[in-house]
Amino acid sequence: KIPNRFSKEDKMAGWDWLKGFRKRNPSIALRTPEATSAARARAFNKVQIGKYFDELEKVIDKHKFSPENIFNMDESGLSTVPSRNSKILATKGRKQVGVITSAERGQHLTVVCSFNAIGTYVPPVLLFPRKNMKNELMDHAPVGALGLAQESGWMTGDIFLRYLKHFVKYVKPSVANKVLLLLDGHSSHKNFEALTYAKDNGIVIFCFPPHCTHRVQP
Repeated sequence: KIPNRFSKEDKMAGWDWLKGFRKRNPSIALRTPEATSAARARAFNKVQIGKYFDELEKVIDKHKFSPENIFNMDESGLSTVPSRNSKILATKGRKQVGVITSAERGQHLTVVCSFNAIGTYVPPVLLFPRKNMKNELMDHAPVGALGLAQESGWMTGDIFLRYLKHFVKYVKPSVANKVLLLLDGHSSHKNFEALTYAKDNGIVIFCFPPHCTHRVQP
């Protein structure tokens, strides 16, 4: 029952109101929302996140981790064919404008990256969807990057173990000088051999709460 000049028929504001609203509130921008699953929306709550940070604080205080010994690891899935092409200039009236790609549908590959809290990064691991690795695939890759082959192109327990060995090679943790590795709780990160290797080499693995990586990842 607030007096308004909205449409009596549509029961909503018109474009003129929206234009005035945006003019009065320059700090509000029109954004495209990122799709968030219901599971993620429900999991991200005050109780769950509060408990996560309480446990994280205990771990950091227990081992006295300094910023250079706190690492965040994440996998990103990439496609050899981009899902969205950039715009190009073309003559007006032309019905079809094409761009050459390696295939109609791209192949999925995974890139594993890890940084510490002061900005030092571990050379990435590139995971290709194939049975056998070809050295040519690593042409022009970042210095120190490791190329691995896995039929699906996804992270597995065995691949995670190989990543940890790559991580130890560059970070050089030890039982006397431990490092904290923050990552999501994917099943491949809970491989027994990988966890044993991490423990023996001074890597303390700490997982994010389920379905909350999009919010709590450093």
